[in-house]
Amino acid sequence: MILLADSGSTKTSWALLKEDQACSRYYTSGINPFFQSEDEIENHLRTDLLPRLGVKNFSEIHFYGAGCTTDIQKQLVRNAFTRVFEFNMIEVESDMLEAARALCGDEPGIACILGTGSNSCYYDGKAIAKSVSPLGYLIGDEGGGVSLGRRLVADCLKNQLNETLKKKFFKRFGLTEAQIMDTIYHKPFPNRFLASFSIFLKENLAEPEVYSIVYDGFSEFFKRNVFQYDYQNLTVHVTGSIGFHFAEVLRKVASDLSVKLGKIFQDPMDGLILYYNEKNKMLDSDKTFLKVTEMDSLHDNLEHRSVLELLRGINEEDHKIADAVEKVIPALNVLIESIVERMKRGGRIFYLGAGTSGRLGVLDASEIPPTYGMPKDLVIGLIAGGDFALRNSVEGAEDDSEKSWKELLDYRINTKDTVIGIAASGTTPYVIGVLKHCREKGILTASISCNPNSPVSEQADIPIEAVVGPEFVTGSTRMKSGTAQKMILNMITTATMIKLGRVKGNRMVNMQLTNKKLIDRGTRMIMQETQLEYDSAKNLLLLHGSVKKAVDTYKEEK
Repeated sequence: MILLADSGSTKTSWALLKEDQACSRYYTSGINPFFQSEDEIENHLRTDLLPRLGVKNFSEIHFYGAGCTTDIQKQLVRNAFTRVFEFNMIEVESDMLEAARALCGDEPGIACILGTGSNSCYYDGKAIAKSVSPLGYLIGDEGGGVSLGRRLVADCLKNQLNETLKKKFFKRFGLTEAQIMDTIYHKPFPNRFLASFSIFLKENLAEPEVYSIVYDGFSEFFKRNVFQYDYQNLTVHVTGSIGFHFAEVLRKVASDLSVKLGKIFQDPMDGLILYYNEKNKMLDSDKTFLKVTEMDSLHDNLEHRSVLELLRGINEEDHKIADAVEKVIPALNVLIESIVERMKRGGRIFYLGAGTSGRLGVLDASEIPPTYGMPKDLVIGLIAGGDFALRNSVEGAEDDSEKSWKELLDYRINTKDTVIGIAASGTTPYVIGVLKHCREKGILTASISCNPNSPVSEQADIPIEAVVGPEFVTGSTRMKSGTAQKMILNMITTATMIKLGRVKGNRMVNMQLTNKKLIDRGTRMIMQETQLEYDSAKNLLLLHGSVKKAVDTYKEEK
């Protein structure tokens, strides 16, 4: 087993990777050898982490953390781990190298951290080749939560905010000026305290004074850090809560400064899990492409079995699907966060596949408008052979590796979009071809397949491999493989629509009112929100066309 750690000043994210690529996640408070002693770190590991893990023997431990910049600090962390755990090897490195590996993988690029603090480096695909010292929160960390919080507090206390905003600030946190000053100068972890004010910036971003604080902070970060690298010829990637939650401002600043901005991840751990899973695959002595989907079924002589035996056999195999899908959740998280960020800027999702895979993509795309009230041109499914192939087999359609790209060009595909290739076998030329073209154009790509190390995975920025094992009927990928693909597509669009605000609580408040059942469901939702009688709620729904609009209008007018 491999233990991964991503530790900032406020929180440590842990991931336990098992041999079958299953992953368990845990969270504890932050570990920083710059502020904490060896004994304090040991106590944290022994009392907070060990009980959660339930194991203490690992093949590898990789600890990435803020404050792990000198040999002395790294050795301090190693010593603490040695007292608590047993392992074959331990690597203690800076959070900057973690960010570079999570964001860039094996490709060169500029990796940046915008979290509680800030940092940056030029990564050559193997190691950090150049870095600019962040200098810490007292004189550096431009664009990070501490820096932005410090500017907000200073502007508030020096009367640079309008009076309404200033009163709102003090009411939001229930603090006096004296309490703020005492905490900053006399209490431990003033950096965490200052960073905690970033929530106020997020809540009031529409205010010009607040927007200016965030914009200026990011601008200063780029100019004092990123501009010291070859930023005109490299893509800049960002991880961290500040960069993620203020992504729109970050992209605006990058555009104004002619910086090519790529990935923006909230949590580097997801990218790190993918990085080590890929490394483990490369070290595996059997890395050959294996068509698991075409292996002989574990069940034989099917024609001699009773119906009940057949059903139990199918169900036995189906039980394996959810476990396979669970293992790809880290990759899905990275993909969905990237999709949401792009769709907020006007991007779209494109599914492409052939046969069952293509039909599932078209099905998922077609369900988004009625379920979430989204325009039909935001999630688009394309199948080899066109719509005729939805009901009929089109000979040779999936073998044309150029047709799919030509079809995408008709939609004026661009770098805001996300293209997801679906192929159970991972060998479909129609899918491989389009992913290759998209990557060459800088368009985010992902793949969904059910074989490990497949050709389609090699062409995807984010490969998703749900290896469900041999099918009940040998080679019939419409069964387990198709079910896994459908589950994954459900997860992608459902999570995306929720993060885009198309769900309130747990209800589809933007669904299209296409039949009596949905009108009745929407009416009852409005009754629950407004306490109106059935007929009044129904009339309100029919007047405004959606639950959300009806409820919002009612509350505004009340």
